[in-house]
Amino acid sequence: MERLLHETRETFTTLTIVTCLAAGIGGAAFYTLGPDGWLVERVRAALIDPNLATLAALTAIIAGLALAKRALDRTATNSAINNLLVGAVGLGGFVMILQGVSAVLG
Repeated sequence: MERLLHETRETFTTLTIVTCLAAGIGGAAFYTLGPDGWLVERVRAALIDPNLATLAALTAIIAGLALAKRALDRTATNSAINNLLVGAVGLGGFVMILQGVSAVLG
C-alpha cells in the first residue's frame, strides 16, 4: 500500500510538472507569436520600411539557397560546383545585406 501511494504521488508530481511546463511554453509562444505578440509587431514594423523589407527578402533568399544546397549535396556525387554556385550567390547576397544595413543605419 505504501508503494502504491508513493508511485501515485510521483505520477501526480510528474503530471503536474509537465502540465505547468506545457502551459508555460504554450503561453510564452502565444504571447510571442500571437496576433498581438511582440515578435509579430516587430516583423510588421520592419516590413513597413522598404529597406528592411528588402533585407528580409534577401535573408529569405539566402536561407532558401542554403536549403537548396543541402538538398543538392544529398544527391550529388561531386558538390564542388554546388559549393561554388551557392557560395557566390550567398556572398553577393551578404554584400547586398550589408549595404542595406549601412543604408538603414547610416
